[in-house]
Amino acid sequence: MAENKKINVTELDFDQIKANLKEFLKGQAEFQDYDFEGSGLSVLLDILAYNTHYNALYDNLAVNELFLDSAIKRNSVVSLAKMLGYTPRSATCAEATVNITITSSAAGPQVVSIPAYSEFTTTIDGQTYSFYNIEPITSSAGPATSYTVPNVVIRQGEPLSFRYTVATGTRYIIPNANVDLNTLRVRVQENAQSSEFNTFTKSTSLVDAGAETRVFWVKEIDDGLYELTFGNGVIGQGLQNGNVVNIDYMVSSLDGPNGARLFSYNGSSPYSTSVVSVSTVSPAGNGDAPETVNSIKFNAPRSYAAQNRAVTTDDYKAIIYNQFSEAASVTVWGGEDNNPPVYGKTFICVKPKSANKLTNAQKSQIVNSILSSKNVVSVIPELLDPEYLNIALDVTVYYDPRSTTRTMAEIQNLVRDTITNYDEEDLQKFEGIYRHSKLSRLIDNTEKSILSNNTTVLIRRQISPRYNVSAQYLLNIVNPIYTTGIPQDSIRSTGFYLSEVDNNVYYLDDDGVGNIRLFYIGSSAEKIIVDPTIGTVDYAEGIINIKNLLISSVAGVDFELSIKPSSNDVVSAYTQIAQIAPEHLTVTAIPDQTINGDLRAGKNYVFTTSRS
Repeated sequence: MAENKKINVTELDFDQIKANLKEFLKGQAEFQDYDFEGSGLSVLLDILAYNTHYNALYDNLAVNELFLDSAIKRNSVVSLAKMLGYTPRSATCAEATVNITITSSAAGPQVVSIPAYSEFTTTIDGQTYSFYNIEPITSSAGPATSYTVPNVVIRQGEPLSFRYTVATGTRYIIPNANVDLNTLRVRVQENAQSSEFNTFTKSTSLVDAGAETRVFWVKEIDDGLYELTFGNGVIGQGLQNGNVVNIDYMVSSLDGPNGARLFSYNGSSPYSTSVVSVSTVSPAGNGDAPETVNSIKFNAPRSYAAQNRAVTTDDYKAIIYNQFSEAASVTVWGGEDNNPPVYGKTFICVKPKSANKLTNAQKSQIVNSILSSKNVVSVIPELLDPEYLNIALDVTVYYDPRSTTRTMAEIQNLVRDTITNYDEEDLQKFEGIYRHSKLSRLIDNTEKSILSNNTTVLIRRQISPRYNVSAQYLLNIVNPIYTTGIPQDSIRSTGFYLSEVDNNVYYLDDDGVGNIRLFYIGSSAEKIIVDPTIGTVDYAEGIINIKNLLISSVAGVDFELSIKPSSNDVVSAYTQIAQIAPEHLTVTAIPDQTINGDLRAGKNYVFTTSRS
């Protein structure tokens, strides 16, 4: 047997590594007749194979951590994002907007104030959370028995402070996780005995940092902690040995306080006999965990492409996703693409995570705090509210009871879960598309006993009525509307009243040829048309125009239109979000017993035979 001086090094599997080592040794003259299976050398080969396999695995994992796309560990992803100039979003503290009223039986002083970091408390699910006003609350409406300060922002979290004395080699690390960097305040004293503080501000670039500019930079390090870096006297003002760095910040309770609506004041009274009461303007929201690894991997390259400026639509999206943690989905388009065109504007629509639309305070935060320094001067950003195309599904599934142990109710619940998962993964976002055939396949694959399903689709569009005024409602459904040229309720509204003295419940429908009709149901259950042309409908474009409709009140909870699309697929555009509405989802499971695989149970079939 010829000697084999080469070893195969292309395999990473343990068994193949060991086999390659055996083949190599068998090709050597010293081991040509050696039995490797029952020898001590077999143990040594195991050790060599294990060591090679371990090193190969380690090297593969290590190399993966060198690239943003394949990295798994948070530390690796953060480090790679840092090279793109991207700082992952920190945890954020929940915020609420409240009105503060201070009352007393006797007139108070000219100016009444509540100091900064006074405590407000709320309770959710038995857990008490503390909120604080970051700035002092001041009212100068006195002397009076009642003072009101509107629209005060209070922020949840635990206020903490940490001090460092500057020395060579000192690292300025914030020793707590879940710090909200938006609450970070840094002040520097000349020395420990000094009573004067110089405030340093957080910077994200080097452009405006001169030799005397008091700025600092923040980066995420191991275990979710943050480290501060100061200037060197050339870029940013440097620190001197003996200086004292005071770091104030708040630690967030993440999304726990979101939704809180009832607050009570736990701070000291502004003056004797005064009582502080709190009323809520906007409930608590925006509390969130630090940016996830997947989000960092998605946002970092896009933020790098944006270069910290808002010019293209993708720039706007990247900046909002990075700096506004409540954004679940964002769509942006230029005014030139609007219908009709509005030049000089950029339109932005944000779907928040915990609500259907942004509050006024959140809109102000995005426009004035996030975009103001990055936006092109000649372009005005305008935030719009999302519009929801609620997809109503009536699902009937037929299943073979002989091939499953599940009950009818269990199958219905499984199908509901399938539809909910599809809604969360494929819809609930701008430009999402409901694909009927895809959902139908997912329903059929939910459980092995399901043979088929029959699913009907309607679009329900909610309208905010303007009560007691003759108003126009122009709706762009985007999707073509089904029609055959005859009245068929392709469009049908929920009930409403025209006046308080008229007890008839009125509805809207279409006549199949392009008109919206106003009617009510008569005593004999017949439609009585009151106005055959109260509006128009463009079936091909999906545009409904209702004119001069005066509504005094609605007969149910909401006023909405039920629309039958010409296609079972539903698309969304601009501010629209297509979603499956849980309240309009009906799932029915029917046992399907068949003969020869094609005859439904529950019917009487007659079979005849003949003999020739």
